[in-house]
Amino acid sequence: MADVVIRPIALADIEQFRHVTDVVMRQRSFLAFVEGFPIDEAATFVARNIRVGNPQFVADDSGRVVGWCDIRRETIPVYAHTGHLGMGLLDEYRGRGLGERLIRATIDAARAAGFERIELSVYGRNVRAAALYRKVGFALEGTRIRGKKLDGEYDDVHVM
Repeated sequence: MADVVIRPIALADIEQFRHVTDVVMRQRSFLAFVEGFPIDEAATFVARNIRVGNPQFVADDSGRVVGWCDIRRETIPVYAHTGHLGMGLLDEYRGRGLGERLIRATIDAARAAGFERIELSVYGRNVRAAALYRKVGFALEGTRIRGKKLDGEYDDVHVM
């Protein structure tokens, strides 16, 4: 995994970014959405992040985007010091330290851009991600009991 490069996203990455988000969303375990956004929405998301300076990084394996991490600044003025983190990796790249490299690079960029607080939510069953978030400094602030319901199954949502 040392040869995987962590770098800021570029407009040229939009199609691959959209593909990776779709793959992770369709796993129906990690993110709030169950399928990827249309390409035009993904393009708008990436272009806006670049334009407004929201940190968004990708994991690039020899020209193939295999993961991402973004921190979107809140737009409501009294919350504008805060950003919300989202990330994902393809299955075969998980558990090898790549997620930590990706999140640390994105957090560093957020701090350099003046973000004072970074928030995220993680499902109770996603213990690997929760462990990663604790490792990089996130703390549990609360839990929405049965906050997620998908296919008749509930899961708690931890706010960090």
